[in-house]
Amino acid sequence: MKVIIMFIYFTTGEVQQLPVSLQKGQSCGDKLMELVKTNEEETGIFYKGKQVMLHYCKDGKGEWVQ
Repeated sequence: MKVIIMFIYFTTGEVQQLPVSLQKGQSCGDKLMELVKTNEEETGIFYKGKQVMLHYCKDGKGEWVQ
């Protein structure tokens, strides 16, 4: 298990930083899909009711995580 920081940018301009754990073989995108919900038309993803525009992950050293 690996703990990383996920950065989620919303269409409102807000940014959320979440500490998350990745299981062996799990990617940042896989973890995002565990946390979000899609709308009925499946045209967007939402975290706590806010539409997600983009995301990325970094480890504790500031290195990118895929």
